[in-house]
Amino acid sequence: MTAAQVQQMSLTKSTFYSALALAVASTQTLATEGQIVIEDLTPSQLRGEIKIIETEFYRVFNRSIENENLAIACYDHISTGSNIKAEACEPQFVIDKRGYNANDARLGYDLLLTPPDLQSILAAEYDALSAAMSELSAQSEYFREPNRILSALREEQESR
Repeated sequence: MTAAQVQQMSLTKSTFYSALALAVASTQTLATEGQIVIEDLTPSQLRGEIKIIETEFYRVFNRSIENENLAIACYDHISTGSNIKAEACEPQFVIDKRGYNANDARLGYDLLLTPPDLQSILAAEYDALSAAMSELSAQSEYFREPNRILSALREEQESR
């Protein structure tokens, strides 16, 4: 991470952490301070908070890595047989491999890979992604905090 990246992250750190405090403090303390309480969020609001924090988590990760292939890209897609747009976030190396494989399969050079086959073939890249996230987590509180808050929000979402 460059000095400029660290400085920019520091500038937005206090604002971001203030918004993220909803998952950290106790319910009673938050209620008295007028902040958001996770348990009080509707399912729609909870999904919205998760989306906001995921976006920041991926932004921090993507700005902190040198290997663009490990960057997490989010995009809208429509599943086959559906008209409902959904967002997917995945590493760039998965997007690239799936695209190359689909093109090769269309041209008859290769068979279309299933998701488990794709994961198996990309095991080394997934290991590199995990290592990069672990390294950044060890170095940056600003990266660890959204991860911890995402876990709390997702736990609440699953418990409903």
